[in-house]
Amino acid sequence: MTGQIVYAGYAIPEGRVVRDFAVYIEADRIVATGTRAEHSRQYPQADVFGGDDLIMLPGFVNAHDHGRSIGTQSLGVRDSFLEVWLNNLGRLPTLPPYLAAAWEGLQLVKSGVTSTAHSHNPSSWETQFEEIPPTLRGYADAGVRAAMHPVIIDQNPLVYADADKFIASLPEHLREEAIRRNQPPPLTADDYFAMLDALYKQYHDTETHRVHIQASPAGGQWCSDDLIRRAVKWAKAHNTRVQMHMLETPYQRIYAFRKWGKSFVQHLNDIYALGNWLTLAHMVWMEDDDANLLAEAGTGIAHNPSSNLRLRSGIAPVARMMTVHGRLVGIGMDGHTLDEDHDFLREMRLAWALSNHPGMKYSKITAGDILFAGTINAADITFGSRTPLGFLQPDYLADLVLLDWNAIRGPWAPDDYPTVTGRGEGTSLPEQEQFTGVFLRRAKRDHVRHVMSGGEWLLRDGVHTRLNEAELAAQIKEALSRQMPDNTPSSELGPYIRAFYEKWDLPPQMWR
Repeated sequence: MTGQIVYAGYAIPEGRVVRDFAVYIEADRIVATGTRAEHSRQYPQADVFGGDDLIMLPGFVNAHDHGRSIGTQSLGVRDSFLEVWLNNLGRLPTLPPYLAAAWEGLQLVKSGVTSTAHSHNPSSWETQFEEIPPTLRGYADAGVRAAMHPVIIDQNPLVYADADKFIASLPEHLREEAIRRNQPPPLTADDYFAMLDALYKQYHDTETHRVHIQASPAGGQWCSDDLIRRAVKWAKAHNTRVQMHMLETPYQRIYAFRKWGKSFVQHLNDIYALGNWLTLAHMVWMEDDDANLLAEAGTGIAHNPSSNLRLRSGIAPVARMMTVHGRLVGIGMDGHTLDEDHDFLREMRLAWALSNHPGMKYSKITAGDILFAGTINAADITFGSRTPLGFLQPDYLADLVLLDWNAIRGPWAPDDYPTVTGRGEGTSLPEQEQFTGVFLRRAKRDHVRHVMSGGEWLLRDGVHTRLNEAELAAQIKEALSRQMPDNTPSSELGPYIRAFYEKWDLPPQMWR
């Protein structure tokens, strides 16, 4: 078999900085790592591609997202508190599922992302499972691996508790809308798990890991204990995973203490939902003790810094998470980046800036820690720790990204880092941190030059090799133009939902 050699002047293949690095690839796997010269001698028939002015990293893994394709602000839904913002998402225009996923996948690849966790937002509950196959085709055509988890809820669709009191407090002309929104979705648990079975049988791929099918009770406040336990049971039986939204806002934290007198994480532990099959997205409002429980259980955390800021949810205690949790914290864009541009490198940079909290007592989170969270950590909590993604090592899948190192480092950085030599031997931790710090502080989506997934080039010189970006953009524009523009203001329920939760800001003794 004729393989290929991919090389770069610098690389960060597994957390350490290496100079003059190359991988030899056959089919979809890395066979060997070393220098370009070594591989050229050993595999003289191999195709060779790369550059001394490039830096190579594993393909990034987006640990939590919704595949919205286009940002909600761009489509007319303004940022607000999560609970108010969710109430307005029904105003979004819809794209054909294939088109949305193909555009999403293309933009992810241009940002160096080769794998994503897709929490599906259905156009309607009735059509959710009809939307999954074209969504997976869109990701497949873009070349992006997808951990697909269709969502389900079975409680609190309008507000987290006291819905009857909330509806009774509304002006009469709003009650009908509120009653309609408070109806449980028509998707039953039996139907949900039957459809998961069918998707798993058709798509779940444990050989090339192009698609993993997973369960997703949408969040603790929206799902009964029985539903969460059933999702865990299904995932364990199928050797796959569960992903849930958890403790994204302070009101979700308050809900748990009002309902059980303890944290959500402690409650999940009580119902035996915690384990190494579970990933919790957001986790902004976790208690100090929660980190230890999660670490002991091997439960993953998907950190979403941009989304947490835009929806006024807060700043997650990332230093605490990483100090206790280590390899179980990944980074996701949540379809809600600061600039609505799918820039995963900026998302990692934001995570780094927010992770180092004020106060000398907090541990220092390094650029290397964050790069792990965007690669191997994210792979582990998205696809499972036995999936060969996130490192550039022999027997791992050949997912990699090459970036323009000269453009990243700028004219003032040294032409060489003399202490980073050969295979990385002899380099000290400060020297490694200096290099990774320069990379993470300056690298952005525009610096991504070439992207490979499973041994196939998806991006060459910034251009997708499979999809025509201009044609896709035209199709999206045309699809949106067919929908009547919604010039109506945000739902009138928004101010009342906000007033409802404002009361939760009061001390506990005043909740009632």
